[in-house]
Amino acid sequence: MKPDLKYQNILKFNTLSSTNTYAEEILASGQPPEGTVIVADMQTNGQGAGHNTWESEAGKNLLATIILYPDFLPADKQFLLNKCISLAVLKCIKYFAHDNDTSIKWPNDIYVGNKKIGGILIKNTISGQALQNCIVGIGLNINQEYFDKLLPNPVSLLQIIGHETNLDEILAVLYGFVEEEYVKLATGKMDVLDSEYLQNLKFYNQPAKFKAGRFTLEGVICGVSEFGKLKVNVEGKIREFDLKEIEFLFN
Repeated sequence: MKPDLKYQNILKFNTLSSTNTYAEEILASGQPPEGTVIVADMQTNGQGAGHNTWESEAGKNLLATIILYPDFLPADKQFLLNKCISLAVLKCIKYFAHDNDTSIKWPNDIYVGNKKIGGILIKNTISGQALQNCIVGIGLNINQEYFDKLLPNPVSLLQIIGHETNLDEILAVLYGFVEEEYVKLATGKMDVLDSEYLQNLKFYNQPAKFKAGRFTLEGVICGVSEFGKLKVNVEGKIREFDLKEIEFLFN
């Protein structure tokens, strides 16, 4: 069944601890319409992957969470949802940044060149063998000019194109791409998602340096497993890495 997302249930806040946390709270007390968006000007406890936090200057960037109900997707295929959302965010940034060497750094960071412009944090709830609901947190650096020097490699759309962009416009375009990619997922166009994800994957089929544990290695990304593990060809042997088991080295 084709999903029917409607860009009408937008919950805006000046400050939240986290848009993802707020989504969890409203899901615990009911079932908001699919496609509900929570947006905040500022987060006091923004979440990143693992134990990371997401830092953002108040009112300068897009901090949003979208609630989805992908109950058509088997739990063991949930990385397809990651591909779907990653492509949507990538296409949004490409639209505003006029491509500019935009790519997905596995599994779902959005990069322009070797700098990070966006991150995605997805939390799935599983019921039986299928996904019940999905909280899609998206953080995009849009109008921030200066970043904490301790952050490794941030960049904003402002720094790329030289002028500010209306955050409501960013959100509307992003939502359109999310809907487009989500429909592909719901209508079984998995091959299209797989192909587009690999085409836009940073360092795909290119020699690159990585850090795995205590070791530095050179290899070529040759794919992603159905469970989302990164496949790297190291000296002729295909090795698979989970999140936090491998780090990209840009220098």
